[in-house]
Amino acid sequence: MRIAHINDNSSIYGFANSFVIWTQGCRLRCKGCWNFSMHSFEGGTEISIENIILKIKEAYSKYGIDNVTILGGEPLDQPDAVIELMRNIKKLDIGIILYTGYEKYEIKPSYKNEIFSLADVLISGRYIEEKRNINNHLYGSDNQSIDFLTDRYKKEDIINGTYVEIDIDENGSINMYGYPDDFFDIVR
Repeated sequence: MRIAHINDNSSIYGFANSFVIWTQGCRLRCKGCWNFSMHSFEGGTEISIENIILKIKEAYSKYGIDNVTILGGEPLDQPDAVIELMRNIKKLDIGIILYTGYEKYEIKPSYKNEIFSLADVLISGRYIEEKRNINNHLYGSDNQSIDFLTDRYKKEDIINGTYVEIDIDENGSINMYGYPDDFFDIVR
């Protein structure tokens, strides 16, 4: 599977502690997308599903993660790998949140049923820059939809607000997640 980045303990991309996987490659390339570095299918790193599952298990033991969030790039531009990953996560009894820029009707019928049976939450729809809303907890533009496909999470679990997460890794590198540019505009 080609991924752009992993954050093994995020508090803003799901419910409670989340393991977050950004896939590499996106055919949609929405105007204004802030993950433009993840559009190319040549970037990122190849990692096996087995290694990702090991990292998830480690994060579960270390941080007590509640869910795995898969976004991108565009996860459904790697449907076979994403479905295999989701099957393996489901065996761990950990929640799955899947983001896709595709509308539900655009998801290929050969994948749709399995994706809908594996994900607990599906966030779908193109990012539309003119409909950007940084106060939505789990999605970036007001046109996107969120579907609770199981009863693991509920609409009431969403707490809207402007979220920013700052992570300093073991090498001293700083990563910022969420909407940091907008956040700094608000606090200035």
